[in-house]
This record gives sequence, C-alpha cells and structure tokens, in this order.
Amino acid sequence: MRRPLEFEDFPESLAEAAPYGGPYRAVVRHHVDGDTLDLLVSLGFNAYAYTTIRLASVDAPEMFSGPPDERERGQASKAFLEALAPPGTKCLLRTDRDKTTFGRYVGSLLLADGRDVASDLVAANMAEWSGG
Repeated sequence: MRRPLEFEDFPESLAEAAPYGGPYRAVVRHHVDGDTLDLLVSLGFNAYAYTTIRLASVDAPEMFSGPPDERERGQASKAFLEALAPPGTKCLLRTDRDKTTFGRYVGSLLLADGRDVASDLVAANMAEWSGG
C-alpha cells in the first residue's frame, strides 16, 4: 500500500507508531468542535485509519446547544483549535478508551514543537480541565 501524501516529510520530533494507545503519527483533517477532531492516523505497517478523537481531560463550550453565549464561546473555541492545529497539521496522538461513553476514543495531541493541544486550549480560556 502506498503511503498517503499527508505522511510525507513527517517531523523527526514525532515518534513512530507504538503499541496500543500510541503514540501514533497523525494528521489533522477536520475540526468537529472545540475539543473534537477528525484525524488520519498511521497504525504502522502501511495501515491508516480516519477517525474522530475527542481531546482527553478537557471540555470546550458547546456549539449546538445551551444558551447563545455558550454557543458563541463554542464557535470561538473551535476557531482557536483550527488556528492552533489547522488541517494538515502533523501531530503525535496517544489514545485511550473513553470510560464514560461506549466505543469512543479520547486522546492527547502533541504538536511537532512539543506543545500539548489541550493545555493550549485551557491556557487560552477556550476549554476547561474536566478531570477525566
């Protein structure tokens, strides 16, 4: 199988794929909201998966429910995440099963410069630590 173009010239600072949970090499493809992204993930052995990952341990404001001010903050959080890690961003993904939702995965994303995406969201007041 041919490697997808998104995985050409992957930064050396991001590790190769490892056993269950990662770290996995990943490329941001789409932003769902302020704490959920669609990623193309390298599983190793020229196998790739397109998956949705919710950032672990953070909660961003809701975009589609709640009062209008929360929906506005949700839009701002998504915009911040899109600027922080736009489509095409190469990153390192570590995952775990969500203990509260059947079948969903949560994960942490590290950028090539070592920054943690969730920490940057919280530092910018675009999300709160959830403790989970």
